[in-house]
Amino acid sequence: MLLRETLAHLFHPRRSNNHRPRILHPRELFNFIGLVIIFSSFVHMTAASTSPLGSVLGYAVDIQAQQVVAETNKTRASLGLEPLTINPSLSAAALAKGQHMLTNQYWSHVAPDGTEPWSFIKNSGYSYTVAGENLARDFQATPEMISAWMSSPTHKANIVNPEYKDIGVAVINGQLLGSETTLVVQMFGTLRQVAGVANKQPLIPVAKADDTATALTGVMPVRPSEMRSTTYTEETNAITPLQLTKIVFLSIIVVLMFALVYDAIVMRRKQVARTVGDNLGHIMLYLTVAILIIFFKGGVIG
Repeated sequence: MLLRETLAHLFHPRRSNNHRPRILHPRELFNFIGLVIIFSSFVHMTAASTSPLGSVLGYAVDIQAQQVVAETNKTRASLGLEPLTINPSLSAAALAKGQHMLTNQYWSHVAPDGTEPWSFIKNSGYSYTVAGENLARDFQATPEMISAWMSSPTHKANIVNPEYKDIGVAVINGQLLGSETTLVVQMFGTLRQVAGVANKQPLIPVAKADDTATALTGVMPVRPSEMRSTTYTEETNAITPLQLTKIVFLSIIVVLMFALVYDAIVMRRKQVARTVGDNLGHIMLYLTVAILIIFFKGGVIG
């Protein structure tokens, strides 16, 4: 009986709630916003922890090195370019770069200590005439990551550069700047064939140490025998913090929209005039927010 009265007070317009579902009152809406903010903060902090719950909330990705190489070559083929060949040394360089970012906690092409991408390439034993790097993080699938790269002029220039012959990709899971994430490092290059030819730095601008907005972590291609040690793909049935937060937001919006529709139907039947805002306008607003939430995707490139 108490539950029924509570639900009626929350959703049914009557005298106890001033003929407006209590859930639609400004105070309750502000309470919803506060709860969502607290919940979102808790989820992201839990995901970054080492607790069992944190592992369940860890980022779930469907990104593999083979897919990154395949999608990259597919894009090049559509433009009439030759496919890139997986080079183990570039793959090792990409893996080293990703691990260096996780160890030193930075998100940039150039490390805070001044270490540049070319250092990892040279240390891997790959002697190049031209080289480049793409970075990405927090993407859920390869196609959307490639699409983001292709939407960026500098990263697209790396992918479709006809001078490149080789590619290396690394997919690495770890904690970066306080959040659990998946990094993808993509290295490009062309081996130096003639002794004495000076290394040629890439024409693509390299992000500076403080330019975190344009840093991109790439995926490094590897041979099948090396894929396990250089590629990380978490179980896809796990729930990411972003997905869980979106579910909660959408659930609240659905409840509010239901309350608005129910309120409009009841008041129309009762033929009661009120001075509150138009329900249809609120419904359209919530519907717009829901669509934005559904189509919002995480992921950072630069």
